[in-house]
Amino acid sequence: MKDKNKKSEINFDEIRRLAKEADNNKGFDLGFEEDLVENNYDIDFTDDQQNPEESHRLFYAIEGILRNHLPKGDAYEELRTVVREEKTIFLTGKKKDITGRRNADSRQAYISSHLKVALNTLFEWVSEGGNSFDLFMKFRALNIERGYFKEEELSDYNQKLKKGLNWNPKDHKKNSGQAGNG
Repeated sequence: MKDKNKKSEINFDEIRRLAKEADNNKGFDLGFEEDLVENNYDIDFTDDQQNPEESHRLFYAIEGILRNHLPKGDAYEELRTVVREEKTIFLTGKKKDITGRRNADSRQAYISSHLKVALNTLFEWVSEGGNSFDLFMKFRALNIERGYFKEEELSDYNQKLKKGLNWNPKDHKKNSGQAGNG
């Protein structure tokens, strides 16, 4: 049985290592995504609504891009899981509760403010040739920006990311032995 507290702690260095290893020899090219030729950058948040057919199309386009561009294989299962979790938190605005339930369905996310933003994030990631860690960080930054993480939930790494400071893992190791409440 896995330790739930250990699983909830995200090891950014391990995610980065796995992403770098997985993405070393990976080439990116757009495939079916070309069918979604529309200008998603002109988003009108004032008329955001739900449309089951459009939501379905966008959600499964997002899933297809992730399936095609995230590294495959058992060795990268944890990496895929954390990237998808960040994406799901962004789409639903919720993390899993203590029982492991999210009580929200990302397929029902608002179109303009969430599904199209997630799709644009993926298009940008693919076109930049970014690695999996970059995608994780893009969704993490969106989640922080939207306030889906409370201040006390953010690690030192996320605190500095949010403030736009440079983070050095060596600094974190030096300070990790110090006691503190906050």
